[in-house]
Amino acid sequence: MDKELSELQLDALKEVGNIGSGNAATALSQMLNKKIDMTVPEVDLLPYDEMIKRIGSEEDLVVAVLLGAYGDAPGNLLFIMNYEKAQEFSKVLLNGFEDVSEDLYISVFQEIGNILGNSYINAINRLTGLNLVTSVPAVAVDMLTAVLSSSFMASEQFGENILAIDTNFIDNIDKLESGGNFFYIPRPNSLNIILAKLGL
Repeated sequence: MDKELSELQLDALKEVGNIGSGNAATALSQMLNKKIDMTVPEVDLLPYDEMIKRIGSEEDLVVAVLLGAYGDAPGNLLFIMNYEKAQEFSKVLLNGFEDVSEDLYISVFQEIGNILGNSYINAINRLTGLNLVTSVPAVAVDMLTAVLSSSFMASEQFGENILAIDTNFIDNIDKLESGGNFFYIPRPNSLNIILAKLGL
């Protein structure tokens, strides 16, 4: 696949992002028992080097959630947040808890990653009729390059381009915007399969 998507193809993938974001916001709202909105996602197809620039610098400390996507269009799903921003957001999520352990923080981000990953996978399944399922999410706190190296090694093989969906949770009660980057790292031909099922 060429690095440049047509406008029609990008619009179709943006629709996947919109539906996935809406599903994720609804699920988070139910989990937290308060309204969580998400901004309209920016969707792009990026090569690996541009993916790093989208997130930050190579030595940035991040919290990352990785899920495997299995089935008709396999790949990896990766959600990344800046470490300080992730701590800030998790404090809001854990409001009312005292003496929060590292294990509880990890559990929170596992659940966020699980909600995001399955929201987008369900959107792909719904729009394309494909059958995709996700693995149990794994969480890592490390430098950005270490996280990305692990993610791509876990993919074994991956396509030339990565589907990037910028996500931003908005908690209107606590006036908090989370920020984050969500990526679908396809194995070869997986993105072609999705676009073909979308009629493109």
